[in-house]
Amino acid sequence: MIDCEYHPVVGALEDLLPYLDQATALRVTQSEFRLPPTMPHPGADFEGRPVEGGSDPAVASASIPDSVDQVLLLAPQTLPTAGWLHHELAAEFIHAVNRHIAERWLPVDPRFRFVVGLTPHHPDQAVRELEAFDGVDAVVAASISLINISLGHEYFHPLFAALAARGLPLIVHPGGGEGELPGVVGLGGSGPRTPEETFSMLPQAAQSNLSSLVFNGAFELYPELTVVFAGWGFEWAPTLLWRLDTEWRNLRVEVPWLSRPPSEVIADRIRLVLDAGSATSELAWRHAELLPQQVLLFGSDAPFGGDEPFARLAGVPDALRARIERDNALATFPRL
Repeated sequence: MIDCEYHPVVGALEDLLPYLDQATALRVTQSEFRLPPTMPHPGADFEGRPVEGGSDPAVASASIPDSVDQVLLLAPQTLPTAGWLHHELAAEFIHAVNRHIAERWLPVDPRFRFVVGLTPHHPDQAVRELEAFDGVDAVVAASISLINISLGHEYFHPLFAALAARGLPLIVHPGGGEGELPGVVGLGGSGPRTPEETFSMLPQAAQSNLSSLVFNGAFELYPELTVVFAGWGFEWAPTLLWRLDTEWRNLRVEVPWLSRPPSEVIADRIRLVLDAGSATSELAWRHAELLPQQVLLFGSDAPFGGDEPFARLAGVPDALRARIERDNALATFPRL
């Protein structure tokens, strides 16, 4: 089995100081700066149920079942930086988190693989962050959260080129400020007022950015690029694919560069992670069977995925089990 979404947590600001330059370290220790919370995860900071764990790699290693061969480490505290107004500080903070996780976690367990966190505010800076980890063999992907520039916009092309050249998929994960903070991707209507509304409406951001990637020709320009949506669920995807194909047939003249149905592009270049944000009812699995078989990946979302994150796989249809547990991940992440 391959776990495509494990969240290592930085336990204290002091852990990051060795990776910050002197001026930045002084700024964050003598101001009101605080480590970002471990949001966005339903139940993590609400309803009186704090999430424990995630900051000790040895404890994490011992908690991972022997049946799991490889674990992708995606640091959740890099993700809220999409809502930071100080973009330079966000990039420096992300770099410090990356260095800390890579140096502290990777030596502990040979199953650990690393997802490099990237800033969404400066694509050139994001490319430099990738370059900083070019010599780390355990790097298998990069991650980013969404701002109010859609992923299909040419703004992201330098990053896409760098990812495609390295064979690194881009994992897109919620950052916690969707629909609530300036500069972050919006949600429908006048904005959510409660956590329940926010988590229910999150798939809208994934839908709009998936559509943007397809219709703006990102995968025609960068045919080796793969984009993975984690933390958004998957039940919304079949109807979106049908709608995209319908509109493409009706309005092909507007997107002459798109020479095949969007659903075929998505089957080749888009992946969805089945994690704690995904329902696992019988009806949800029927939705899964409506998707191309190569699209779904498994992520435990640990330590935020509940007490038994692997129990969500109990209802996987037999025809999809091997693909979701292992085969799709191996095909998605060339460096595994």
